[in-house]
Amino acid sequence: MVKLLRGLSPAQPPTPFNEGLTLMKHILPISFVLTGVLLSGLFVPSFAAEKPAPGGAAVVQAMSEAFHATSKAVIPSVVKIVVRRGAADKPLKGKLDLFGDFFSDFAGGKDRDVRSVGSGVLVSPSGVVLTNHHVIEDEGTITVELYDGRRFGVTSVKKDSLSDLAVLTLDTDQPLPCLEFADSDTLEIGDWVLAIGTPFMLESSVSAGIISAKNRFLHDKDGGNYLQTDAAINPGNSGGPLVDLNGRIVGINTAIASVSGGYQGIGFAIPSNTARWIMKQLIENGKVRRAFLGAPGSTLSYEEAQSLGLPPRVGVKTDTPYKNSPAAKAGIRTGDIILEFDGKSIDSPETFRTMIECADVDEPHSLTVLRKGETKRLTLSVKLEIKPDDYVGVPQTENMVDRGKHHADAALGLMLIPLTDSAAARLGAAPGSGLVVLSVTPGGRAYRAGLRDGTVLLKLNGVPTPTLDAYRQAAAEAGKGEIRLEVIVKKELKTVTVPAEK
Repeated sequence: MVKLLRGLSPAQPPTPFNEGLTLMKHILPISFVLTGVLLSGLFVPSFAAEKPAPGGAAVVQAMSEAFHATSKAVIPSVVKIVVRRGAADKPLKGKLDLFGDFFSDFAGGKDRDVRSVGSGVLVSPSGVVLTNHHVIEDEGTITVELYDGRRFGVTSVKKDSLSDLAVLTLDTDQPLPCLEFADSDTLEIGDWVLAIGTPFMLESSVSAGIISAKNRFLHDKDGGNYLQTDAAINPGNSGGPLVDLNGRIVGINTAIASVSGGYQGIGFAIPSNTARWIMKQLIENGKVRRAFLGAPGSTLSYEEAQSLGLPPRVGVKTDTPYKNSPAAKAGIRTGDIILEFDGKSIDSPETFRTMIECADVDEPHSLTVLRKGETKRLTLSVKLEIKPDDYVGVPQTENMVDRGKHHADAALGLMLIPLTDSAAARLGAAPGSGLVVLSVTPGGRAYRAGLRDGTVLLKLNGVPTPTLDAYRQAAAEAGKGEIRLEVIVKKELKTVTVPAEK
């Protein structure tokens, strides 16, 4: 099974899958092979021809010089971030054994004060650093070290766990080197990129690769639209920049897909446009103010798209809008197919959600909609709103909510109602055996754990939940810790684990 791992610090011990990484016993050499040049025919292997194709050697040399120039320009702006329990000025110790334990001194107890080591990038000469939330989420003293050896404390930490981004302000009055952002929307699959950071505490390491894919949705991380790259990303790279060959930030390295816990050719980065917007929100507001529509959406099946005369992967099918939501006020109906937002085409629910979250709430926006029974496309005007932190949507058609027969669990992001006999028969559950999940807040703890509308909840941490009161009591006892839910999904009994709140 392929696991999605955050590129965490080698200082941290092995943790469960949804937390992070398993330390490798040995390191695979990180080498750059000019695969792109080989495939393009600009260079021919010796077994195929005695000499390179015309101009091949010059192309190889030009690529090498481009990597060299970009690395030289970017490295001074990439920082190492260390989080300690105690004093900040204690030097790090560690020993690298390629064929034995990694950081045997480090992991063996000499630096147990270190909670995490990661990467970051300076984005302002005044000392603003952008990094991952999971790099600095542990409490402790944060020290930021530059390539030239200078170390700085931190005067401000602003973070957003949903996007896994954080902004640090360094304690300095010196102008510092920094990088600019590129427009990640202009990236194409196959573009060359460099990943720079501190993998396994190997400072200022550079790896090269290409953009392998765009708009990736990672199921155990909030949101979507991640960049995929084959540039080597390892534990400790988290928070470091992914840059183009002009030395501009195109992404923030965040996670890898791996069965071993180490790099296996698939890494993920938060696109620069998303990272820049999150950073701006954190700096200006201290938190991220996300807009919302209030109409859950799903992907059209291939058969549905064909029946509507639409190409595959176009549009989002809406479920019942939530009461008093911007969607309800705009006149969106159950089953509407939303094709465009402000003239931009929509190819997935994740893409649509990102568009909505980043949209201006002070201006009206247009939605191009295909409605059942209508031959022409409709244009609806919608005024978005900022989603409250404890928001749990309630579908307009749900009468039980009006009668008070419901429970909104803001901590998990769930709306629960009693299980009626008719619903039990339809969902494959015994009458009176549990509760029905009416709605799940996108980005909430339950959503990230994989819970969706229509799930039957039977037990919480082994305690039966046949009534709303039973659920309330079990949830209160569980608090903010890890929660195990016994559920029925599509008539199959399953266990869903919701990680502890951070």
